[in-house]
Amino acid sequence: MSLVRVWTDVGQKKPKALLAKIFKKRAGSYTIRYLSALSSENAKVFKYEDDEYEVDDESISEWLETDLETDLGFEPQDDGTWAKVDSDSDYEPESSESETDSEDEDASDEDEECADDEFETDEDEENVEEEY
Repeated sequence: MSLVRVWTDVGQKKPKALLAKIFKKRAGSYTIRYLSALSSENAKVFKYEDDEYEVDDESISEWLETDLETDLGFEPQDDGTWAKVDSDSDYEPESSESETDSEDEDASDEDEECADDEFETDEDEENVEEEY
């Protein structure tokens, strides 16, 4: 089944698009279940709601082009829940020294390019005048 975002009235001024999974398809309508946080304090553990809802095409704000929750950063848990995993949790920054060196080289290259553009020669001015 497909994962989608569905426009939902959550008691705010504007509807909000919530993550849901389509469980059944019928002509022009879909049966979905929302993937909701277990509690507002812990928005990292999610579970599909037991309640099913009928929605039409107009209610779907985005087709996520995947059937796998893992493609969206969720990991299945043994108890049937889904844990939202930070995409940066396995990020290991390189040493700041190597980053600084490469940034300095890039900046000096840009400065040289700008310096070439800043100064025009008399030849450039003459060519401009002749074009008009």
